[in-house]
Amino acid sequence: ARHPTWSDSHAPDKTQLPTMGLVNCNPGGALRQWDGSGMTQEDFMNKDECILLDPHDNVIGHCSKKAAHVFGPLAPRGILHRAFSVFLFDSEGRLMLQKRADDKVTFRSVWTNTCCSHPLHGYNPTEVDTQDDVKKGDPMGVKCAAVRKLD
Repeated sequence: ARHPTWSDSHAPDKTQLPTMGLVNCNPGGALRQWDGSGMTQEDFMNKDECILLDPHDNVIGHCSKKAAHVFGPLAPRGILHRAFSVFLFDSEGRLMLQKRADDKVTFRSVWTNTCCSHPLHGYNPTEVDTQDDVKKGDPMGVKCAAVRKLD
């Protein structure tokens, strides 16, 4: 069955996308620019540091994105870490889906939401939210991570 996706002619204009309530993740004033030029997916899997959690959502450390996603006897579903999903709808209420590439390191060829990613350890401004940030409904770290990914 064909999945409903936007063709290039129906894709939203990037300038019209919401920016998480106009979150400014750069104290200097402009939204932060992110550039991964020259890096491979494997480079990012080893370089990017996911935020590790205990079962009660307490931050307990960080490890590479690759290590967080390795399934094994001690972690049959990987290591618990923070992640987020973006669900983007067009003006007609259609959900924009993505099919992950066949050569992705994780979840190859899977149809999924508009965007999935992780807030990462080691960014300035921080993408690490405290439990209080989450409880108050103001997790600026994950908002900055989403802006970084969608920019």
